Amino acid sequence: MDNAQNARQGIIYQIAVYLGTSDCAIRLLLSLLLGYPLALCHRWMLRGKNPVFQHLFFTACGISLLYFNFGWDVCHSLANILMIYIVLLACGGTKLSVLLAFIINMSYLTIAYIVTGTDGYDIKWSTPHCVLCLRLIGLTFDIYDGQKKSDNLSEDQKTSAIARCPSLIEIFGFTYFFGGFMVGPQFSIRQYLDLVSGVYEDAINNVGAMSLPQCILEGVQRSLFGLGYLVMFQLLSMYIPTEFLLSDEYSILPLWQKLLYAGLWCKVYLYKYLSVFILSEASCIMTGLSYNGKDKNGNNLWDGCCNIYLKKYESATKFSDKIQSFNVNTNRWMAKYIFKRLRFLGNKNISQCTTLFYLAWWHGIFSGYFMNFSLEFFIMKFEKDVSTFIENNTFLCSIVNHPLVLPVKWMFCKLWLYIFLGYPLSAFVMLTYSRWLKFYSSIYFIGHVIFCGWFVLATGVDVIRNCGKQSPIHDKKDS
Repeated sequence: MDNAQNARQGIIYQIAVYLGTSDCAIRLLLSLLLGYPLALCHRWMLRGKNPVFQHLFFTACGISLLYFNFGWDVCHSLANILMIYIVLLACGGTKLSVLLAFIINMSYLTIAYIVTGTDGYDIKWSTPHCVLCLRLIGLTFDIYDGQKKSDNLSEDQKTSAIARCPSLIEIFGFTYFFGGFMVGPQFSIRQYLDLVSGVYEDAINNVGAMSLPQCILEGVQRSLFGLGYLVMFQLLSMYIPTEFLLSDEYSILPLWQKLLYAGLWCKVYLYKYLSVFILSEASCIMTGLSYNGKDKNGNNLWDGCCNIYLKKYESATKFSDKIQSFNVNTNRWMAKYIFKRLRFLGNKNISQCTTLFYLAWWHGIFSGYFMNFSLEFFIMKFEKDVSTFIENNTFLCSIVNHPLVLPVKWMFCKLWLYIFLGYPLSAFVMLTYSRWLKFYSSIYFIGHVIFCGWFVLATGVDVIRNCGKQSPIHDKKDS
């Protein structure tokens, strides 16, 4: 047994050394790619069969892949799921269950980060556990929503609310589904139960080109995009390493060269995330989980688990477009279960800051995560204010939208996005205070000066304007 395991580890290690990466990364990649034959096995052997057999299949596949990656640390996910199941049995569908789900999941995840964390990126059992954390909290919310009247639910809540507490085997199949337990995407248990109960059967049976099922063709096409981004990252990252941004050679470059290099580094670095998100999504498409109804022409849509809107991502000229097209399902989860449920605060900025703080905490406990999402708030505020100012000014609006100016505007926006997209990301990647502070110092905190400076200036102007409006005139009485 030990000899076989050592031989397996040796082969993976040799592949990792040859490709210039870690054996953990190779295991993760293999786990994502194994989702494709597993999706075919489910289609040909279990689709349309008793849902219990399907739950058992997904559970066995997920636990096996987790063991392949992290050994007996798979017990952490089992323990966390069992704790939430006990909560659901005791008080499922109540506000208390939602509160307990937050406390248990975030406490377990935070402890995982403390125990497994180092000064760099490590693929350990905490990696899939952060996905599990949101999935279990979302499950608790959906059961809570299911106890409300339909009229009291928003449209997105209606699509995921469930009136009953799922069985333990249903929750296991939902959480260990091989297409989403490692790196996402997030999906609701109703979406999963619709798959195993045959709701998507007609769409899954739809035949496309070459007499192959349409969902298989869509999944293969999507996987090729993922592999393409993975190859580009592997080839280009060797020439654009993160460590160069912290080197003496980088520090002596002119500012404009530093910014251009940082922009190029950001573009290449994000290829890693694009690849794993798309590769994972492809297996969801192959199983049929991604079915999302039909378009206006009656064609089946397979974007129900889409985590990257590729066309929008690559053609983006604004930060908002980039954010809305990247890690889509996590952003949608944050909007649905955190941001929109903070309406009682009565302040959109406070709700947004709270959501971003939670998003940073969910990613990890390093200061770089909190700096990244703090800068996202200031950048979005800057972009929104500038766009609103131009739109409300007829003269400026006519200039920037003039046919002769539009190409110049497009190039400027592309360059601006190219340069400053990597500014917050650098803190996200460098993680620790000493590292991201060194980088920001080398480029004179230019992003902080522009975006945070704008926020201070705009806030000051708003305060002065409001004070000017509040100038009550008191009636004077003759003495």
